[in-house]
Amino acid sequence: MDILVVGDVHGCYYTFKRLLKKHWNPETMYLVQLGDLVNKGRHSGRCLKLALKLQEEYPYQAFFLKGNHEMKLLQASQSPMVIKTRKNALKHGMEWSTIRGWVKEMPMTWENPYVLISHAGVAKSTKKPFSEENTRGVLYNRSSIKPLDKLQVFGHIAQETGQAKHYKKENAWCIDTGAVNGKGLTGLVLSYKGKVKEVITVPTAEEDLVNVKKKKSNVQ
Repeated sequence: MDILVVGDVHGCYYTFKRLLKKHWNPETMYLVQLGDLVNKGRHSGRCLKLALKLQEEYPYQAFFLKGNHEMKLLQASQSPMVIKTRKNALKHGMEWSTIRGWVKEMPMTWENPYVLISHAGVAKSTKKPFSEENTRGVLYNRSSIKPLDKLQVFGHIAQETGQAKHYKKENAWCIDTGAVNGKGLTGLVLSYKGKVKEVITVPTAEEDLVNVKKKKSNVQ
């Protein structure tokens, strides 16, 4: 099966939904959303509800990874951003205890023999990249990426150009293109063996723009 890797969503529900509707076929593709599904944007509750629904319907095809903003839901429960996300989730019928339990169990990586996907990438200069406490681990890293014997895909660092960045020497891609900043949500379609088949960027939906008043949408 091919792999559709989706970058940082940050509550951009309508944009995420449009990308999935047009580009994901669960019968032939894995879906891996690489973390930071929530916070910053307007529709974190709907994103959480959709993610849980997809995992229930497609338990062997849909995967959601833990990012640093998922960690904030666990660790910074009284921050204004997390309070806003909690209220938004409750508004859409989500139990906060259910969300926290789901987030706590989220994996930090998805991989096969040819591809490693994480939120922030494996750093060149760290000994414990898969520790949740490591500030240069795969949840938080902003330093140089370590070349591995497989393709790496990560997000976390929003690209100012609004385009995915290919690190040829490191055999890696960064696909956070700043959806919540209005620069579009990016997905990478890979073969199972890590060949890049397509780079997809869906423009940020008007309903997701944080500085635009809510309008009635035809997107369900």
